[in-house]
Amino acid sequence: MSYWWVNHKQTYTNEVEGGYIWSPKENSNGAKNQTYINLTLTMPGDIVFSYAGGKIKAVGVVSSHYREQPKPSEFGKIGDSWANVGWVVPIDWEILLTPVIPKEHIEIIEPLLPRKYSPLQRNGNGNQSCYLASIQDELGLFLIGLAKPKNVDAISSDEDEIGEIEELKIIDEINNSNIESTEKKQLIRARKGQGKFRLNVQEIEIRCRVTGVIAKNMLIASHIKPWKVSNNFERLDGNNGLLLSPHIDKLFDQGWISFTDNGDLICESDEIFKILGQWNICLPMNVGMFTQKQAEYLSYHRENVYKG
Repeated sequence: MSYWWVNHKQTYTNEVEGGYIWSPKENSNGAKNQTYINLTLTMPGDIVFSYAGGKIKAVGVVSSHYREQPKPSEFGKIGDSWANVGWVVPIDWEILLTPVIPKEHIEIIEPLLPRKYSPLQRNGNGNQSCYLASIQDELGLFLIGLAKPKNVDAISSDEDEIGEIEELKIIDEINNSNIESTEKKQLIRARKGQGKFRLNVQEIEIRCRVTGVIAKNMLIASHIKPWKVSNNFERLDGNNGLLLSPHIDKLFDQGWISFTDNGDLICESDEIFKILGQWNICLPMNVGMFTQKQAEYLSYHRENVYKG
């Protein structure tokens, strides 16, 4: 599933009411336009955000593959310079009860915008030279969290995506809080195991406890008590972190493995047990004692994250 953003100020009403988006195949001067070509890259199940007049007013699901089609007659004199034949993508639109105003969330949205063919200018105003833009998953999930569409069944609800939505809401709350801007940046960077949090973890941990890797640039600073449920102190507390190899971090973050206070690696999934064996990680395994403060965080992990 991919996420798309369509700017259709002039044709918004026709396209949303008609259940589609339409573009010519090229610019009026005959030049190729990637934001028109993007219609041919959509797939059934993709999510499309409808932007017009400074607001995201509808969210839709692509219902079938694109096809060639003459310019819709309902456009009237709109786009007189456009070629008569273009591409159409059928979309099941849901009009939002409360439109989303991207400019109100530009501090989060701006870093997630594509470098080329961006649907917004950096100041938050719409880029009307862009029709259909491909946007990254993180931005798509954030917008879903803001829009809260009720009937978009194609939106995946797996744990990773729900977690992304929850975390992006928290980032919005942090940015709107009264704490100093430098602390805001540190708290947000800590979400990805970066900045001050990573430095604090490195003062306590020197290697991956499981693989033994000591090259810091190859390790992830992983929260023991997840960032999204931690308070601001816990989000930066080095005791609430471990340096883990990426594949181990994935298992720990998703709760497939955990550790006892005295360092025993625990895993109760036969499938994960086999995967560990394929990685030459054999149980039982002890990774060394944890500090008392680390043990407190690990207790939370075992009780609330671990799937044992």
